[in-house]
Amino acid sequence: MDLEKFKGKYEVKQVKENLNKVNQNPLVSVCVQTYKHVNYIKQCLDGILFQKTNFEFEILLGEDDSNDGTRELCVDYAKRYPDKIRLFLHHRENNIKIGGQPTGRFNFLYNLHSSKGEYIALCEGDDYWTDPLKLQKQVDFLEGNPEYVVCCHNAKIINEKGNLIQDKKLPKLIQDRDYSSLELQKGAFLLTLTMVFRNVLEEYPKNFSKVLNGDTFLISLLGGYGKGRYVEDIELAAYRVHSGGIWSELDNSKRLKARRVFNQVLMSHYKSKAHLYFLFYDKQVNVSRTLLRNLRSADTFKDYLDYNFFYIRYNNILKSKYRLKELLKFNWFYWRDLINNSFS
Repeated sequence: MDLEKFKGKYEVKQVKENLNKVNQNPLVSVCVQTYKHVNYIKQCLDGILFQKTNFEFEILLGEDDSNDGTRELCVDYAKRYPDKIRLFLHHRENNIKIGGQPTGRFNFLYNLHSSKGEYIALCEGDDYWTDPLKLQKQVDFLEGNPEYVVCCHNAKIINEKGNLIQDKKLPKLIQDRDYSSLELQKGAFLLTLTMVFRNVLEEYPKNFSKVLNGDTFLISLLGGYGKGRYVEDIELAAYRVHSGGIWSELDNSKRLKARRVFNQVLMSHYKSKAHLYFLFYDKQVNVSRTLLRNLRSADTFKDYLDYNFFYIRYNNILKSKYRLKELLKFNWFYWRDLINNSFS
C-alpha cells in the first residue's frame, strides 16, 4: 500500500504537510512520532540534528495534535531547520484506535509510507540519541553487509525527569550477536529507538492496525528480508519510561491480551506450515506460563482457555499428527500444574 492508498483508506481529515526544502534523495529517513511530549521533544530532535554523517538524511516529524505545547515546538523546529525536517501535522479524527484505545498508529504508518530514504531509523518523541555517529556507524554496517536488513544497539532506561533507572535495557545474552531471519520473524526483542533498517517494505498488512505493539510486528515483517545485527560500539541511547506511554499504562491482563492478538495476527500473516509451527509453538509456551503465573481472576482464566483452544484449532489445520500430539502433551502438563498448584 503506497501513501495515497493509505490516505484513501484511513485519512478522514487532510494532514497538514510542511515539506520544507529537504533533500529529495536522502539516504536515511528518521521517523519521529510525537504526542504530548512537550518536555521531551527538544532533546529528541537535538539528538537527531547533531548526527555527523557523510550522507544526507531527512527527519519526518509527525505531530499528533497535542494540546500541551508540543505542536508549537515542532512548528518552530521545522522553521529553524527547513533543510532537514518534513513536518506532518495530524488530526485526532485520523487516530486509529486499537482495542478501543487511541494510538499513534496512523502517525507511525504515515511516516513510514512517506519515507524516501534507502534506510529508516526510528525515534519516538520521548526518547533520544546520545551518540553523534550513531547513524553513520549503522549505515556503514548495512552498506557493507547486504545480507542484514536491520541493525540495533543498546539503550539506557530513564524516567520522566531524566533520572537513570537502568544502565542497559537489553540483557547480556542478546548483546554482540546476530539475529537470524526466523528470530526476527518471531518478534525479536530489538529496541525501536536503536534500529536502522532497509526501506524494503512496500506494503504493510491491514492487520498492522490491529496490533498494539506495532514495533514488534514491524521487526517480524523485516525478518522476511534478511538477518539482524546487534552493534556494540554505539553510545547508549535513552529510552524513557513515563505515565504517558501507551504500553506502560496497561496492566498485566491487557498486556497479555495484546500479546495474544499479536500472535494471532502473525499466525494469519505467515502462511507456510513451517512458520506456523516454529513461530507460534514457542510463543504458546511463554504466554501460557505467564498466564498461569498471573492466574488470579476469572477473566485471566478465560484468557488461558481461549489461548489454548486457539492453538489447538490451528494445529488441527496443520494436519500434522506429531505437532498436534506435542501440543496436547504440552497442554496436559500445564493443566496438571494448574490443578495442583494454581488453586492451592
